[in-house]
Amino acid sequence: MRTWLQVHHVAWSALSLAMTAGVVAVAGDVLVPVPNLSQGDLDGVPLALIAPLAASAVLVRGVYAGPADLEAVAVRPTGAYRAGLVAAACAATLLAGLLLTATVPYGTAAARNLAGFTGLALVASRWRRDAATGVPTAYMIAAMLLGGGSGTGSPWDWAITDSPGLSSWAAPATALALGLLTCSVFPGRERAPS
Repeated sequence: MRTWLQVHHVAWSALSLAMTAGVVAVAGDVLVPVPNLSQGDLDGVPLALIAPLAASAVLVRGVYAGPADLEAVAVRPTGAYRAGLVAAACAATLLAGLLLTATVPYGTAAARNLAGFTGLALVASRWRRDAATGVPTAYMIAAMLLGGGSGTGSPWDWAITDSPGLSSWAAPATALALGLLTCSVFPGRERAPS
């Protein structure tokens, strides 16, 4: 088990989650100015909602870091280990966001974004592993450019809204569920030789 944890960079994933939590806590109401194409003016998106992209990228890269051909014939359930790692990371982040919701303004929204971005990345990695970090980033950029700075409350712009409503959790929860399914049940393609 120790070897699996080292090969899949669990320590780096934990460090990136801790650093992202620090950025979310310190960032507060710091806004990243973004042009809004639908309204024609300059909007701001909270930095705390963008920061989970980095932790998601490190987590998903670690999940798929092991040699796919060896994991495909492993006796141990490596798919369950991968899904467990992702589920534990997202659950710990959500718990921290809920516990600190009084002091960290975007804690739960950042945890939601981590879950959604990670789910999108896991689904994208089923198609191509190198697309795993690009798809959530492209989704975030599209949401920032086409949605309002504070989010319109539509199900598609969940990444830029700090709304605690169920509609903002539907798409990220679905993406995470599909991502966990794809990384546990379907081991994925072998990586192309480098």
